[in-house]
Amino acid sequence: MHMTQGLKVKLCQQSDIDKIVSKRDGETKVGQVIRLLDKALVDKVPDALSQARKDGAIYAIVMIPEDIGPRANSGRGGAQKAPATFLSYFLNMQANRYFDYSKAVLVGEIDVDDLMEKSTKADVKVLRDLCGQLDERVAPVVQSIVASGMEPVVIGGGNNNSLPVIQGVVEALRSFDGTIGMSVVNCDPHADFRRLEGRHSGNPFSYANDRGYLKRYCVFGMHENYNNEDMLERLASNGFPTFSYEDFAVRGETTFAESVKKMCAYLADGAHPVGCELDVDGIINMPASARTPFGISQEEAAMFVHAVATSLDSYYLHLSEAAPEWSSDEGEKQTGKGLALLVVTYLKAREQYRRKHNYQVGIQKLMNSTKVSSR
Repeated sequence: MHMTQGLKVKLCQQSDIDKIVSKRDGETKVGQVIRLLDKALVDKVPDALSQARKDGAIYAIVMIPEDIGPRANSGRGGAQKAPATFLSYFLNMQANRYFDYSKAVLVGEIDVDDLMEKSTKADVKVLRDLCGQLDERVAPVVQSIVASGMEPVVIGGGNNNSLPVIQGVVEALRSFDGTIGMSVVNCDPHADFRRLEGRHSGNPFSYANDRGYLKRYCVFGMHENYNNEDMLERLASNGFPTFSYEDFAVRGETTFAESVKKMCAYLADGAHPVGCELDVDGIINMPASARTPFGISQEEAAMFVHAVATSLDSYYLHLSEAAPEWSSDEGEKQTGKGLALLVVTYLKAREQYRRKHNYQVGIQKLMNSTKVSSR
């Protein structure tokens, strides 16, 4: 991958893809048709992103190969390997009639090599400082993607990256409307609303709220036994609801579908830009930083993503905490195929939403309405 100046991002090159894609006569793989940023603009990422949008790209995929955030939360590592595992399966999927992959651009990955090296054998205090430095690298890249008129699809890395993703989206949107904030749903066993005690994977949303980026926030599929009372009280005091796993999967007080419907209604009621977060910790037996023997199924995770992206004007997708090493020999396959399914589900769902709304959605709609109002 090519290192750019300015933004801390390694751009994906065709030679990188060629090493991954297994070509076969009579078939077209995703890696053979997905866009890359213009080589001529390789050191001017914002210009390259704008050019990709002009050329027809709508979705920009960026990866964050780190596990600093989970370790800074006293958790275990391994999330740094998820992006490469995702790519190996995503790029080898069939490109066919169900989605036009020329609408997606594979940007590359946030450069975290130096931070990861410094994190080796580091104590919690150092890890939290490094996590804060990571925030400062992720947010500008996401901001540039959104400012270009595209939707970011972010593959982590830890759930700590939710903060800079939200920050990047909001700051790009505030160039059009300075009052904008986001409504975010986090499908996660954990609310990740811990105290402001230094940055880590357990507090991205409490920091986002403290910095004024969140208008609404909810947790879907939360596990009641794995969230401390202090965090639950602070969620309640902010008016942020939870939709617990036990409600629909154990007690049967509601169904999965009914919970999804209520969650979407809560987010829609605010009429704010929507963010879609999914921590794969919540998927049963998925190799993850905090792997669980009980939770939603892979199909339910895809249904969740589909529901958010088709019923709400989602501005981004962020998938976090996948850790293929915490499994058997099938761990990489399960992780890679799982992440690829979720990404493609999102892309197809967003196209469905666009068709329904005559393609006037997301950041592009905001750009167009600003142009009209300024005439």
